[in-house]
Amino acid sequence: MIDSIILYFQFFTRIPIPVAINDPEEKMRSGVRFFSLFGLMIGFIEAVVYWPLQHLFGASIAWIFILFFDVLLTGGFHLDALSDMADGLFSSRKKERMLEIMKDSRVGSNGVIVIVFYYLFLTFSFFSLLPQTSIKLQAIIVLLLNLIGKNGISLLFYQMKYAGSNAEGLGTTFLNVKVQDVVFCQLISFLVLFLFLGRTGLICFITNVLITILYRNMVLKKVGGFNGDTLGACSPISQAVFLLTLVLMRGFL
Repeated sequence: MIDSIILYFQFFTRIPIPVAINDPEEKMRSGVRFFSLFGLMIGFIEAVVYWPLQHLFGASIAWIFILFFDVLLTGGFHLDALSDMADGLFSSRKKERMLEIMKDSRVGSNGVIVIVFYYLFLTFSFFSLLPQTSIKLQAIIVLLLNLIGKNGISLLFYQMKYAGSNAEGLGTTFLNVKVQDVVFCQLISFLVLFLFLGRTGLICFITNVLITILYRNMVLKKVGGFNGDTLGACSPISQAVFLLTLVLMRGFL
């Protein structure tokens, strides 16, 4: 567990942890059971930052700071994947060309549009929740945001197929993830969401699973499998859906 968490921090964040881990690919693959727990750890760091900012600047400005802090903390890792995914899958090209577009480091119009709407959804969803939420609940939302993102990605590891002819890149690391590891990751997410949000957490978990299944089917239909971009894009998609679900359920918070 510890080795896998360290690897995730080394790869998915900018936090320097100068520790060498033996057999890193296997540790990352077998550590999927703790993937949502890793997301919760990132959320804890951000919630600790949010708490004093909320008292200093108020909830709205503190939320903007947290969105910026998340980019600093993670390097915008999954946002880059979201942008590349949108450029590729919505290019109206053939499968091979879609995969080529996703490998291109340049950002296209679809990538820009999806990033803009991602932040619009996150910003205004959170602002809509403020009249019904205490400072404590706001911090809980910050705490859970990365957990729900990692939970969505972990679902895609179930019997995952790799997109493309050349088996290279981060996506191949997560081929052949054990079913029980994916299930254990989902169980952790379910319990944490239920613990903090009760029945609203249950609805959020179910919604996350359903949206991820729809996303999975769309990707398989378009390119026949997953790569690093289509995997990583699921995190911000899951986060946006999580906040929209909370807006729908705000009467029960």
